[in-house]
Amino acid sequence: MVMNQLLDAACTFYQRHLTDEHRQFLRDRYGFHEEFAERMRIGYAPPDGTALLMHLMNHGHKSAQIIASGLCSRWEHDGRSGAGDLLRGRIVFPYLDANGKPLYFIGRATPETPAYHDTEPAKYKKQVVTDTGPKEPIFGFPSVKPGEPLIITEGITDAMIVQQAGWPCISPVTTRFKAERIDDAAEYCRPASAVYIINDNEESGAGLQGATKTALALMTHGILPVYIGTIPRPDGTDKVDLNDYLRSGGNLDALIRDGVEAEEHPAVREERRRQRQQGMTRLRSALARERWVKSGAKKKSNDDIEDLKARMPSLSQYTGILPGERGAHPVYGSTHGNNFLISKDGETWTSFHGGNEQGKSGNLFKIIALEQGFLTDESMRLIGEAFKQTLDYCRERW
Repeated sequence: MVMNQLLDAACTFYQRHLTDEHRQFLRDRYGFHEEFAERMRIGYAPPDGTALLMHLMNHGHKSAQIIASGLCSRWEHDGRSGAGDLLRGRIVFPYLDANGKPLYFIGRATPETPAYHDTEPAKYKKQVVTDTGPKEPIFGFPSVKPGEPLIITEGITDAMIVQQAGWPCISPVTTRFKAERIDDAAEYCRPASAVYIINDNEESGAGLQGATKTALALMTHGILPVYIGTIPRPDGTDKVDLNDYLRSGGNLDALIRDGVEAEEHPAVREERRRQRQQGMTRLRSALARERWVKSGAKKKSNDDIEDLKARMPSLSQYTGILPGERGAHPVYGSTHGNNFLISKDGETWTSFHGGNEQGKSGNLFKIIALEQGFLTDESMRLIGEAFKQTLDYCRERW
């Protein structure tokens, strides 16, 4: 109850800092009417590093609970330490429940967003998930209406403009649902008359790849019919999302009418083939390890990281990018499909998301930490509580 009150107080704080200039930006960039933005409780996080922290403390919230919320965090840098706001200088989109109460937040960068250690800030930043704080829900679930078509789309502003137009719509707020959320997504889809997945249409194909994985996962849960819609992309345009399409006068009815049933979609058939191939690779790896253990070689405990790695897919299998090659960033996507490089040995990656500056690299564990929200920026090191959460997640999944 106290955490719910804290989140509502934070949401009201963000709303009060949304200016007429921000409202104009929401109209021009996303096509959001002012009354819709107000109903969705869109706000703005001041760039001051402790504005929200001090506001919540002044209203009686304890510092430990504020940190647990994931909206503020402790930091250490150059021998100094402190605490401050997570979302600074960002437009803030809350995930609301059926009663209009906030459950979670994501912030969109603006020119006022401060850089992190001199690196360009990520376009979107999510509330940090902590052990005792709120978990990320599926955006848009209150919009679901039994017996009506349900749209699934990639970005939060894509989903919001669909909802503004009166359609039920949910979103993973990335290219596809996380593995541990697909059960929840399927339950929201179950009462729908049909499900239409309409991701970004981009030259890299990242949106279509995410749509195929979502479609397959839903069909595995018995959700039928599932369709994949394709947004028209004009010649010379690298990327078109659903918000772009509808804001420029596009017809959602046409996308639904022309949607291809997932069972017959060529990309879904190819993804099925690829998943079968990965399954055979994992089976061969498991059999080889079983023979290694039976041969009397040194055993490792289940808690050993190397043993965990042996049970997990390779970085290339997980991302779909071959060693030594580039592809679309598995977390942030890519306009041109080449902002993520797998090393030749297939063990590590280098990211060029947001520019070519150095320092953004890691392994499979770090990618999973970014996907699950244990890390909020790829420039951060995977250490401490974030590393522990990542290991716990991987042990449970593999």
